[in-house]
Amino acid sequence: MRRVLVKYGGAALATAPDRRRLMADLAAVTATDVQLLVVHGGGPQATGLARRLGHEPEFRSGRRVTDAAMLEIVEMSLIGQVGGELLAAALGAGLRAVATPAAAGRFVLGVRRPPRQVAGESEPVDFGLVADAKAVDPHLVEHLWAGGYTPILSSPVVDADGQLLNLNADTLVRSIATAMPFDDVVYVADVPGVFGDLKRPESHLAEIPVSSIADLIDDGVVQGGMIAKLDEIGLVVRGGVGAAWIVGAGDEAPVSMALAGGPGLRTRITA
Repeated sequence: MRRVLVKYGGAALATAPDRRRLMADLAAVTATDVQLLVVHGGGPQATGLARRLGHEPEFRSGRRVTDAAMLEIVEMSLIGQVGGELLAAALGAGLRAVATPAAAGRFVLGVRRPPRQVAGESEPVDFGLVADAKAVDPHLVEHLWAGGYTPILSSPVVDADGQLLNLNADTLVRSIATAMPFDDVVYVADVPGVFGDLKRPESHLAEIPVSSIADLIDDGVVQGGMIAKLDEIGLVVRGGVGAAWIVGAGDEAPVSMALAGGPGLRTRITA
């Protein structure tokens, strides 16, 4: 049985047709003797809801600061809105799915992140009610798989005292993928892989050895938000995953085509 971890960024799930198409793709994947675990983000949805509620989100060096009000908004948007919408699309596509935060069953136990120095800041930054992953207990996911269900996880976790904390979805993926055996990790993003220049399709990189990531960043080939994503993916691959993929959410069937080696732009990161 092939095990695949799929991560959707919030931007990939913006519209109902997108969600239906992406879940139909996963339903096709599960028909090929694959066990799926799905992790979704929801940063754009949380930011949009915060502003509609009159709460301006705070970011430091591109990272969200989660105060008590923002944590409530994260709960409403990720666990409630995005998780619920994705679950409905999955069930509509025939996927036997269960949507839950990563906190459920203490699948992922978090610890509040201490203030830390980040690039672009003169002093250590306290990101508030934000977690680092401390431990992963696979029993919940294994139990759902045994029953024939596909887990769909949002990223909030709890600490040892039961305090809910916000955890970055890419960090959650890395924590899971390095604690449980997966054959592939597929990141469904707003771009179909890594480009030296998004305006030049010929600069697309189809395959990246993990040993080349640092050079691509240092040489300026990879820029912006892709830097943090590739750093995380590098840790995932070094942790033992067979291969990681960055695929475009706009593709008709991004996950199934990547796993099958079908046509389309995508980037494969390997050891």
